[in-house]
Amino acid sequence: MSMKDLNYYKSLDYNIIIEKKKEKEEIWYIAYTNEFGKYACYGQGDTAQEAIESFYEERDIFVEYLFKEGANIPEPTTTESEKFSGVFNVRTSSIIHAKLVQQSKDMDISLNLYLNQILSGAVERRKDEIQIMNKLSELCAQLEKHHFEVTKQLNYQKSKLAAEKTWSADYQGPYLKTA
Repeated sequence: MSMKDLNYYKSLDYNIIIEKKKEKEEIWYIAYTNEFGKYACYGQGDTAQEAIESFYEERDIFVEYLFKEGANIPEPTTTESEKFSGVFNVRTSSIIHAKLVQQSKDMDISLNLYLNQILSGAVERRKDEIQIMNKLSELCAQLEKHHFEVTKQLNYQKSKLAAEKTWSADYQGPYLKTA
């Protein structure tokens, strides 16, 4: 088993994830890698570039610490797309196959290119659907919060009005006495 030195680990090329953060009027960016974890080792800056530069500094400090402690230093993982060749077989009915061939001929492109366009569009639509669903969930949560606040205010106003309408029971004037 070969011992890898500190420079080896510092030179590893990790996929960096950049997130834009916003709180009130303040905006900043964080940069991290999945191998180290979002909160174990990250960089922060006013711009994405500053966050990346900060990450590299923090990564070196973090790797040095792990190396000195003899702890496991995670190496970059391969991306999912590197695991696939881009070639696969699809079984379909002869009718669908014929229709796809005819449509690709009508467009004057190969069946392979046509299927790539169809699949590409479906993948992009799915990403859009996920974004829309996330936004809808966020809006529903805001609506529920607003509904809760309005209901709370209405209940408070209702209790105040009910308290004001009991004035006749407290009033002992001569005009309200019954014989």
